[in-house]
Amino acid sequence: MSPQLLKQIVGQRSAVPANRVVCQDHQEAAPWERFLALQKHAHIEQTNAWSRLKQIYGWQPIWVWLQQGSKVLGGAMILTRRVSRIARIGYIERGPVWDLNEDGAAELVTRAVAETLAALKINYVAVVPPYYGAIARGSLDSMRLRHKPELLPPTGVGEATLLIDLRQSIDEMLADMSMTKRQNLRRAVRKGVQVRLGDGSDAETIRTLIWATCRRRGLSPAPGQLDYLPNLWRLLGPSGQVKFFLAELDGVPLAAAVVLVFQGKMQLWRVGWNGTHEKHNPNDLLHWEAMKWGKEHGCELFDFMHIRPDHARALLQGERPHDSYSGVTEFKISYGGQLRLLPDLLYGSFHPTGELALGLGGAKLLETRLGSRCLLAIGRKIRSAYF
Repeated sequence: MSPQLLKQIVGQRSAVPANRVVCQDHQEAAPWERFLALQKHAHIEQTNAWSRLKQIYGWQPIWVWLQQGSKVLGGAMILTRRVSRIARIGYIERGPVWDLNEDGAAELVTRAVAETLAALKINYVAVVPPYYGAIARGSLDSMRLRHKPELLPPTGVGEATLLIDLRQSIDEMLADMSMTKRQNLRRAVRKGVQVRLGDGSDAETIRTLIWATCRRRGLSPAPGQLDYLPNLWRLLGPSGQVKFFLAELDGVPLAAAVVLVFQGKMQLWRVGWNGTHEKHNPNDLLHWEAMKWGKEHGCELFDFMHIRPDHARALLQGERPHDSYSGVTEFKISYGGQLRLLPDLLYGSFHPTGELALGLGGAKLLETRLGSRCLLAIGRKIRSAYF
């Protein structure tokens, strides 16, 4: 963004008595960080530290928030990048964020974010709403966003999850598990599996375990960069916002978990397993010890992050899914907890040409398999940019 455009946006006034502030400097975004620290429902993907990580891989953060005096009502961190000389894409991860105690904040904040996207002339933006985003679906709709089909990037983003309440006692958590899960935990301990906290020196080991799991499932490695986990640890490790857990047998790593920690929430971001010693149940103990660590250190919630939405819908209706992935879902729900469907992922265009095309029926074409393939054929960097 040019300095001139930035000044124009910062100087604008919204239709309500609140200033719309836009910046692209980490230090100038300090009010946003202070606001997030007061919002128990906020997600780590909206933090300064997360933006620094994404910057390494080509994304540029732009912050926008509404401010009344010294009070921030809400806003969003928008990640942007160019995929060609003429195209700019955007990504809002678990945002916008607003103060749930302020009446009307959702509508005002989403309007301010939409105005900023329009000023930036974003050709394609993907929005992953926060977990509570469904309560403001009308406000999100006012941003002229549409439901994002799975074929459009980014793919693989969690649309359902399983939440474990860590405020329960250990006995209550164990009682909520399946009998098989409790047996697996005892077996893992009896067979000598141990779980320890790792650090940056374990990043390469964890990467190989994650990639091994991706290969077995026929998926591309995620994250796909060799240096992603070292950078994740370097930027979030010192503040305690990321934890590495490793399950080992006789000192040999069998499985690992990368857990994000923010505002009393633990998010199971990535897991990996080398595929051996299945009867030793290293994965069962790995997850359980991570939950226990969180409980002991004041966390209130353990978030599995990824449950297939079709599986979640079936289970909430009292049905059991039966497909090639149902074993993974069964592994997770056997810990107990609460299944939760998350708000729909959204997409849109805030470039005049793109908005016009979507409004004239381009959305229907784009949301078909053929249309999404055409989009990716035109700009193959769009898909890779989100990973």
